[in-house]
Amino acid sequence: MNRYATIFQMISIVLFSSCKSNLFDKKEAVENIPFTENFNNLELFHQNWKDNSFGHPKSYQLENDALKVSTRPNSKDRVKVKTKRKDFGLGTYEWKIYIPKFNINDQCSIGAFIYHSGKTPYEIDFEIGSGNIKDRKEIKAKTNEAIVHCTSQHHPHTSDVFKVTTEQWHYFKMELSENNNRYFIKWFINNVLVKTLQTDIKTKHKFTVHNSLENLSFMGEHLPTKENYALFDSFNFK
Repeated sequence: MNRYATIFQMISIVLFSSCKSNLFDKKEAVENIPFTENFNNLELFHQNWKDNSFGHPKSYQLENDALKVSTRPNSKDRVKVKTKRKDFGLGTYEWKIYIPKFNINDQCSIGAFIYHSGKTPYEIDFEIGSGNIKDRKEIKAKTNEAIVHCTSQHHPHTSDVFKVTTEQWHYFKMELSENNNRYFIKWFINNVLVKTLQTDIKTKHKFTVHNSLENLSFMGEHLPTKENYALFDSFNFK
């Protein structure tokens, strides 16, 4: 190899390394872009969110600067919207949600969660509803209180139960940080730390964000006998 070929090869290696570094920097920058949704602009809502109800009624709309989601009585409705963006990872996720009064032990749950779809799906949740008899008894829930499940669905599966007062707005926050290339999760209710968890979920896995109201069997003893609703005032990621 002559002197000019060697110089050319060295320049090519430097340029390739620089480009590769810039690509990774751009990828990291995209993943860390903050996201704010105040549910007060229909055009932006349709740009950023899509239906995820899978054949169930699309019974949600923007109303009075909030996302209102509802389910029918005596049904197994599962009404959900999710972000079109799929690259949420390390950071802080916070929802402001109005918790209405539920009939005691109705199978209805407000969901604020993140989800990774893949060979192994991962889901990290707040699930909020009246709850079943066992859970309500365990935390001595009053008639004006709802149950909050803070859950990791996989790797590991854990679920701990807390409570909030109904007919009020509440803040639900998750913080995802990194430990040994795995997610470490903190759950907060109204800025009070209620749960921590070291997961086996690698930080290379990214999430979509979901807002839902679902008539789920594990959240009560019987199908709802009335129409239920939830109000999402805002969601923020940073």
